[in-house]
Amino acid sequence: MSVLLQVNFTPGPSQVAQTEDDKLESARRIAELPGLSWKIWIHDEENTTRGGIYLFDDLAHARDWGEEQLRSRLTEAGASDISIRYFTISEAPSRITRAPLEAHEAADA
Repeated sequence: MSVLLQVNFTPGPSQVAQTEDDKLESARRIAELPGLSWKIWIHDEENTTRGGIYLFDDLAHARDWGEEQLRSRLTEAGASDISIRYFTISEAPSRITRAPLEAHEAADA
């Protein structure tokens, strides 16, 4: 069952200073995570908040990234107000509203 991982945080100084090349290198590493179908990078400049929305193939892969790796990486980089949440997906209505679930299905094939 697909799992959505939602992460929000206030970036630390080193994260604020990241260049676009730094972000692209992070994206390349994240793209290789086991069970990851996709990630959407989000930010709210007005409220100095960043985060991501990830689609994983199961809860174990989502938790491995969210709890075992991501939380400590963000903390080490000086992030604060870290929120990590997991959601199952209601697939039938999500398909009607054009959710990008096909990427996950293609990875399963």
